[in-house]
Amino acid sequence: MQKDWVSSVFRAFLASLCLLSLPAAATGVAAGPEALPVYPNASLTLKESRMARDYPLLSSRVSKIRGKIRSTDAQWLNGQLERRIYELPTGRSSADGFRFIQEELGKLGAQDIFSCTGRDCGQSNLWANDIFQVANLYGREREQSYLLAKSAEGGSYWLAYAVTRGTNRTYLLIDYFTPDTP
Repeated sequence: MQKDWVSSVFRAFLASLCLLSLPAAATGVAAGPEALPVYPNASLTLKESRMARDYPLLSSRVSKIRGKIRSTDAQWLNGQLERRIYELPTGRSSADGFRFIQEELGKLGAQDIFSCTGRDCGQSNLWANDIFQVANLYGREREQSYLLAKSAEGGSYWLAYAVTRGTNRTYLLIDYFTPDTP
């Protein structure tokens, strides 16, 4: 009899666990870069998670005037940053990577705020060295693309930057940034 009681309690416990997991499964637990598929055959070259100070949410072309980054529409916020950088397979362009990430973010319900391509984005060395602080992202200005989008949940932002370097290596940066609440 005690064995039946223990068995019943155990089954009730398992059923409770299953019921508790239903809301998480329904809402799609994965958030941030983990929610995105990886570009086919791309290699992960950088993965980091950290608190970021003065992280730039730029929604216009960038330039540098008197040593300072300028954008007509920018916010510099503190918060949590999830970053992934991938090297795309040989023969793939920055446009291929950018189209891929735009489509995948669209599937997640992200809302585009700003995007630019080529020289309309500004100088590649500013994006690589001053904004993202990743020298490997310095490439050809005509082969760069940038996207800022708001996550479907509304509190976080997606940033994507794709570029082909002079060495013909193509990189795709994906940032998921969640600002601190004031």
